[in-house]
Amino acid sequence: VGIHDDGKEEGLAELVRNSIPEDSVILDLDNGEISCDDRYETLKAAYQIIPTEPRSMLIKEIEALCADAGIVPGQEPLDYGVDSAIDVTCPRSPVESSSKDQQNRLPFDDRAVRDNFLRFFCSILGGYERFLVVPDADFLISGNDWFDSSKFI
Repeated sequence: VGIHDDGKEEGLAELVRNSIPEDSVILDLDNGEISCDDRYETLKAAYQIIPTEPRSMLIKEIEALCADAGIVPGQEPLDYGVDSAIDVTCPRSPVESSSKDQQNRLPFDDRAVRDNFLRFFCSILGGYERFLVVPDADFLISGNDWFDSSKFI
């Protein structure tokens, strides 16, 4: 689930950050940080389970959006080290350039990132209904057993 951080202390993003569900991970796309408590090794192992083709497509699409906006791998956020109390506009790069290429850069499109992740999740979760297990008439099967996750993966 994507959540926009509005910066408010009572906002949804802050609430999630302060009470992260046990099986959840927070990816801060603004800062490039991952919050998952002590489950980072599990997260790294899970990366290999994600189907290769959808995973590669997602990575290519995100990299293309970053390239369009002039963001290079490892780049600090544009407002890194800037006091937020000072109203300034940060240059796209430490050295201000007047080249035509620099002027034609697209702004980073966070909605396109959201759309890319939506397409990704739809592609890997499509057809999940085939793995639902119909409970018996008396519902003696536990609710946890109503989905065959081993066959789904």
